[in-house]
Amino acid sequence: METNEKEEISLIYAFKRSRIASALVFAASVLVTVLIWVRDREYPVYIPLIASVLMLAIGCLAARLLGNVLASMENTRYLGYLHMELDPKKFLEYYREVPGRMKGHSAAVAKTYLADGYWADGQFEKAVETVGPSLPETDPALRGLYATKLAAYFLAMENTEEAAKVVAVLEEVIDGCRLKKPDLARNFQESLTLYRQQENCLTGETVDTSWLEDAFASAQYNIRRLEIQKVLAMTALRDGNRKEKEKALSYLRKNGGKTDFKRWADRKG
Repeated sequence: METNEKEEISLIYAFKRSRIASALVFAASVLVTVLIWVRDREYPVYIPLIASVLMLAIGCLAARLLGNVLASMENTRYLGYLHMELDPKKFLEYYREVPGRMKGHSAAVAKTYLADGYWADGQFEKAVETVGPSLPETDPALRGLYATKLAAYFLAMENTEEAAKVVAVLEEVIDGCRLKKPDLARNFQESLTLYRQQENCLTGETVDTSWLEDAFASAQYNIRRLEIQKVLAMTALRDGNRKEKEKALSYLRKNGGKTDFKRWADRKG
């Protein structure tokens, strides 16, 4: 069995609905196979044998296809609890065991989803622990993804020393991808710039608030908007800019859902 096939099967078994649906479809194909033998018992044995092999092959394929579709739908539904409902505790309740049921690249990506849940809930150390301290070496997309996640988690802890290390790795990934994978480099560039600004805020350097405002206006995801507004609030608090502080904190309180972004804004007044 190829690695991709193992990953697809592990994805199916990661979710209850996809497991049940896949098992029912395969069971139905087995039942039809039995009926074939009952119906064709008067024929030469090779006739029901060929029909049975075809039926089981169709059943396996149908079970796998349906299982994958339902698994993808379940994964999207759970992620919606975090990114749409902004309820990390609900997301963690359903998703906590999912990465352990997957294999390979799928498991690695699922770990970042789970870690984001801990991060959005304010469990920053748990988020770092979930992703793990070491970065993938061979896959630049995965290496860059892990670097962006760890940068966010370390900066949330205000651990600028560790954050600087993974931000530097992210920069290396971007530089290595500019020619061969320009789209990937562009995808990571916004995160790199954002975390550079957050790092600057924490270390007393100049923060490009104009860039942050532009990034907020073009952001497509709720949590990214909250990230940006938190950096704006942090900068305003640091610089004593009361008007901008109230503006950013108001956004976080109003739109932060049940995440730590709202709780942080409440603590800051």
